[in-house]
Amino acid sequence: MEIAFIANPAAGRGHTQRFVSRFETEARELDQHIDVLWTERAGHARELAREARSRCDVVCVAGGDGTVHEVVNGLMPEPVPIVVVPSGSGNDFASLFNCPTTPGELVEVLRAGEGVHTDVIDCGIRYCANSVGIGFEALVTRQSLGIRNMRGLPLYLTAAARALVRYDCPPMTIQLDDETLTGERLMVSVGNGVRAGGGFYLTPDALADDGRIDLCIVRPMGRLRILTLLPRSIPGKHTGASAVDMRRSREVTLSAERPFHMHIDGEYVGMHTGPVEFRVIDRVLPVLSRPGMPLRYTDAPSRIL
Repeated sequence: MEIAFIANPAAGRGHTQRFVSRFETEARELDQHIDVLWTERAGHARELAREARSRCDVVCVAGGDGTVHEVVNGLMPEPVPIVVVPSGSGNDFASLFNCPTTPGELVEVLRAGEGVHTDVIDCGIRYCANSVGIGFEALVTRQSLGIRNMRGLPLYLTAAARALVRYDCPPMTIQLDDETLTGERLMVSVGNGVRAGGGFYLTPDALADDGRIDLCIVRPMGRLRILTLLPRSIPGKHTGASAVDMRRSREVTLSAERPFHMHIDGEYVGMHTGPVEFRVIDRVLPVLSRPGMPLRYTDAPSRIL
């Protein structure tokens, strides 16, 4: 078995480099070749994954949602299995799995070779492993890029406060499988997974292997109401609010009369007007994990390697 280990040295504030060093020592018992590939710049993980795809049997990813996003895009459309070692600021994709957090656990995962096959969303311009944010959610992501001394929920809550200073609710047309929604929208969260923004359960009922996209569509509201609803979205208790529409669809096409902010897997991708098309690719991505996986799937874990 050939193992490629793609790691972001900036993730985990030094923890990732120590993890890789210890893993190389403990992995000798696997008697397999391990090629450690350090990312050097934005987009580099995608390049490394594309190069490694043809010569490796599994890719270990050490980093956050951004690193996972790049690796998945480098491996698609015919990805080899991946295993994620979460060490980023959000780790929303990793929350779907019982990921290894120590070198010893990673060795166990590779030895067992068990996991699930998850869906991937084809966004046209990129592939999405976990979620796409449109409008206010993506504006928060953009604001978070300028905050360097925080991680996780504190980071995104601070960014949300900054986004409240100036935000837009452009008129949108959202075409689903059997329904068309029109009108102004504060934000649209497109979910393959349940969580975004480092801990906001925006699409809490999503299953990552059901062949469907879950959507949280929010109509315009004032700043005070946003501040009231925001804490409810952390545990996923926002879904019954009058301004929130929850939908599920296999394909989604979205366009707007004015440009809107957009992120894919927490990576800000700029302003768009659309049309942006989202399409599910069923169970294409094999992901290894430890036993005791959260119940976010329709199928039980099985042998992959």
